[in-house]
Amino acid sequence: MKIAMIGGRTSTVGFKPLGVDTYPVREPERALEVWEGIDLSKYGIIFMTEPVYERLKSRVDEIRSEFLPAVIVIPAVVGSRGIASAEIRGLVEKAVGTDMMIGE
Repeated sequence: MKIAMIGGRTSTVGFKPLGVDTYPVREPERALEVWEGIDLSKYGIIFMTEPVYERLKSRVDEIRSEFLPAVIVIPAVVGSRGIASAEIRGLVEKAVGTDMMIGE
C-alpha cells in the first residue's frame, strides 16, 4: 500500500523524495476538493497537516472505523496548533485504555 501526504506545499515537499504521494493544498478551504479526488483504497497511511485536518475532520471521522487508511495528523511547517498531539493522545488512549502521555 502507498502513503500520502496532504498539506501546504511547504509541508508536503519534503515527503515527495521519500516516495510519498503528495497532495499540496494552497488554502485549507480547498482540502475537501483534494480529499474527494483521492482514491483512499490505494493508501495504508495518509498524513495531513493540522490546518487540513481541521477542514476534513468530519470526513476523517467517517473512515476512522475502517482499518485502512490510517490518518495521521502532523503539525504544519508554520507551527503546531496542538491538534496532532491531541489526536495521537486520543488514539493511544483508545488503543491501550488509558492516557499514556501523563506528565507531558
